[in-house]
Amino acid sequence: MQYLVWDDLRLLLALARAESLAGAADLLNLDATTVSRRIKAMEKRAGEALLNRNRSGRSQLTQTGQELADHAEQMEMHAHAADALIGKGTQLSGTVRLTAVPFLLNRLLAPRLSEFSRLNPGLNVSLIPDSQNLSLTRREVDVALRFGEPREGGSAVLAQKIGSVIFSVFTAKDAVEVAPEDRPWLVYDPVAAHLPQAAWTETIARQTNGLRSQLLMHDLETAFETALATPVRAVLPAMVARTDLRLTEIPPQPTMPQMARDLWLLRHADMRGIERVDAITNWLVEADLFG
Repeated sequence: MQYLVWDDLRLLLALARAESLAGAADLLNLDATTVSRRIKAMEKRAGEALLNRNRSGRSQLTQTGQELADHAEQMEMHAHAADALIGKGTQLSGTVRLTAVPFLLNRLLAPRLSEFSRLNPGLNVSLIPDSQNLSLTRREVDVALRFGEPREGGSAVLAQKIGSVIFSVFTAKDAVEVAPEDRPWLVYDPVAAHLPQAAWTETIARQTNGLRSQLLMHDLETAFETALATPVRAVLPAMVARTDLRLTEIPPQPTMPQMARDLWLLRHADMRGIERVDAITNWLVEADLFG
C-alpha cells in the first residue's frame, strides 16, 4: 500500500464525522465532486475500498477506512497540543457539532451562544436539534446534551451531569374564557409514554379534574407552543416557562411530587484534548445554564 498523506487522512476523518460526501465537503470547504474524486484516488493507492456508499446518500467508512480515520483523529489531537506548546492556536478555529432535543437548543442554548461566540470568534458551532440519539461513537456529533443518565458507548463516552431541569405546571394567561382549574391537561401520545414528563402529567391529571386535551404531544417544544396557544394546563421546564410573560404558573398541590430531569453532557473519550471540543464543554459547564 502506498502512503497516505495528512490531507487524505483529514478527508477520511471528515467522512467519519459527517457520514456523507456532502457533509465532509462542507467540513473541509470543498465541493462533493472533489471529495469523491479524492476518495477514489485514495482507494486506488490503498488497494481496497475505504468507503461504503448507499442510495440514501449516507456514506460509511469500511473497517480500514474507520481505522485510518481514528488515527487521523489522534494526529489532529496531537497537532492541537503541539500548537499550544509553541504558542500557536491561541484563537480556535473549525466547527464543533452539538446535538440536543429541540427544546434545549431553542429555549436554553441559542439565546446564550452569542456569549460563547464572543469568547471564541474563530469557532463555528453547528446546532443539531434531534430528539433521537445521534451517535457519539460513530462521530455523528462532537458533543451531546441529553436528559437522563446516558447508556451509550460505555467507557468510550465521557458523561458529566451539568444540571437538573425542574418542571412545573403552566397555563396561558390570555385564555381567560376558561378558569385554570377547569382547563384540560396537555398529555402525551402513548408512543411517548416513556418520557418522564408524560408519566408525571398523567399522575397529576388523575389527582385533579382528570380532563385531557384532544391534542397529544410528542416533545417539549411542541408542548410549549401548544400551551401558549390553547387553554390547557401543561407540564413545562420551569426555568424557561417562568421567563415567558404569556404563561402563568399554577402552584402544585401538596400531594403532587416534584419532577426534575437530570441533564448530562456527553462526548467521546477520544475527543478529550481536542481544543474546539474542550472549549464548548468547558463553557457549558461554567455558564451554569441549567441550574
